[in-house]
Amino acid sequence: MRRDQAIINEEIVYPDNYELISTTDTRGVITYANHAFCEVAGYSADELIGKNHNLVRHPDMPKAAYKDMWGHL
Repeated sequence: MRRDQAIINEEIVYPDNYELISTTDTRGVITYANHAFCEVAGYSADELIGKNHNLVRHPDMPKAAYKDMWGHL
């Protein structure tokens, strides 16, 4: 995760019942993020909306994981 573009080395634990929901446009720009997503990401909705979704992706996350995800959606 990034906060002010600094990588934090910290696991974010959240309740099992949280549903992390965000939507993007076709360019990957966030158009919506629910409260739980914002809380876990460490940003407010105002800070996320209009920004690229990779803002909240850890740089060690393999690109192949996202390719697989998009291939199944």
